[in-house]
Amino acid sequence: MEKWKQVSRKRTSTSTVLFPLFHFSTFLLLAGAASAGQLARPATIAFDTSAAVDQTQGLNGDHSSGVLLDAVLSVGFGGSFEGIIRPFVQRLPSGEWNKQIWVAAVRYQRPGPIGLRVDAGLIPSPVGLANMMLRPQLNPTVSLPASLFQALPPSASGNPRLTLLGAVYAYGANATVSGTHWDARAAVIDTSPLRTRRIFAQANPPRFDNLVIGGGVTPRPGLRVGGSVTHGGWQRAAENPTVTQNRNATIITVESEWSFRYTKLLGEWVRDTLDAAGGDTVASGWFVQGQQTITPRWFAAGRIERIAAPALTPLSTIENQHLNGVEETIGFRLTPELTLRADHRARRGFGRPGFDHQIAVSAVWWKRWL
Repeated sequence: MEKWKQVSRKRTSTSTVLFPLFHFSTFLLLAGAASAGQLARPATIAFDTSAAVDQTQGLNGDHSSGVLLDAVLSVGFGGSFEGIIRPFVQRLPSGEWNKQIWVAAVRYQRPGPIGLRVDAGLIPSPVGLANMMLRPQLNPTVSLPASLFQALPPSASGNPRLTLLGAVYAYGANATVSGTHWDARAAVIDTSPLRTRRIFAQANPPRFDNLVIGGGVTPRPGLRVGGSVTHGGWQRAAENPTVTQNRNATIITVESEWSFRYTKLLGEWVRDTLDAAGGDTVASGWFVQGQQTITPRWFAAGRIERIAAPALTPLSTIENQHLNGVEETIGFRLTPELTLRADHRARRGFGRPGFDHQIAVSAVWWKRWL
């Protein structure tokens, strides 16, 4: 832990801390095939692909469709090292295509009574339980938690777009140690979990060093309770003409998962405290989700969620606004690789007087090839 305290105190720019890690990861990815023969174990390869297609119809007449395609390739170099890459293509409801590389990292794993795993390069966000559902076969409902993508209402004029806890893939390094009944992790990433960055994009938010510390306990098989604290910059001086110095944010998460028999429950609570003019700004939210296997082919799932955030009104006052949502899904496993889903979703957005209802159907296909 003292090492991480030293990292947080060191006044070093992101480019000097994080980009060497990425370049080192890229070098290992390219050199792995050549070097594998010199290591103790032969190279191993794992490869899987997934695809999801959905159609959504709003009761107000709105209609949208989406497509998501991704793949994960991992190559073992021997000596407990492997390289991982995940390309990703998505057709958004607006019709725009989002093409990205979400993961390009090197992983080191050491099994044992106290296991160790280190990821370095372009890594998934080490913050939050909702980020674990970004691959479509891991999400039992059609949509994802609103905390990942729904923009918070602006609390000041000219503020950048923020989410409660975004779907973030960042340059950085993450170290996790675990025992039979516990786990702990520490990470440094170059992106605030409140602001999404894209590798292939014309405009992105500025880079900030963010330090993450988290962990959890597993008192019995199938039950885990954990949490994390993240601190770092979220807004750069001069992004807004009224901002004269960098601003930081502290993100606290509490999460839990419980699996028993044919039931799986999970939930997450998030609190964001942001430096702002005149004092701190606080946004918070939670979701609870469940999945019930009815038969080997049929399952049901649902989610309840709520977010509260301050909003700047036309009268230049601040008032709390809320997002409330509920979703119910019935799914059918047509084959081991293909799952069909029918879904109802009701959401009352920030500042909206009532709920918007949507009906959706989706098909999710996943296959491991190697």
